[in-house]
Amino acid sequence: MERDELEQQDATLILVRHGETEWNVQGRWQGQKDSRLTAAGQEQTKRIVERLSAAKISAVYSSDLHRAKQLADLIAASHRLPVIVREDLRERSYGLLEGKTDREAGASEGPWFLSWRADHLRRAPPAGETEQMVCERMTDALGEIADAHPAQAVLVATHGGPIKCALYHFLSIPISLWDLTWVANGSITVLRGRRDLMRVAGFNDVCHLGPISLRPGAMED
Repeated sequence: MERDELEQQDATLILVRHGETEWNVQGRWQGQKDSRLTAAGQEQTKRIVERLSAAKISAVYSSDLHRAKQLADLIAASHRLPVIVREDLRERSYGLLEGKTDREAGASEGPWFLSWRADHLRRAPPAGETEQMVCERMTDALGEIADAHPAQAVLVATHGGPIKCALYHFLSIPISLWDLTWVANGSITVLRGRRDLMRVAGFNDVCHLGPISLRPGAMED
């Protein structure tokens, strides 16, 4: 097939990070546990749904974690679509750290926490995952979703870490530069392509959020 014909078969993946949660604001490691949306998070969710109401979305996928699933449910309802839940779209597991702040973890978990914090991308906390593990499952999932929906737009409700994994993987950015980018609550990132070739068409779009787009101090995970 010619290049133009191949591009016509590209899937469009609309990756959306959930709204702000109480643990995001409190600086707690959230991972695969859930906390409630803040008032700002609820408003972010409302504005995302409004922003995407006119989009031609053919399918809705979601992490099984509640903070992402509730967003997917609202978007899916507005398009009269079911939600396809995939565990591999989850946030990174932080194991024993989940629900704790850095101060609490340092006081309760002992010396391993400080050594892990210094190399937190390559090492897994007890009962948790490495960032590389998250990136592998996330990019595999996105490849499968793209291949299942050629020439269609698909909504994927997920989390800050997995969205950043997709960005770094498809742009070939070293994971060592992880802290140089930020995925805002309620932001939209768009990928176009297929498993073997995915392009970043938009990143961290928050124009629909207005003054609640960037709230300092909220954790990304």
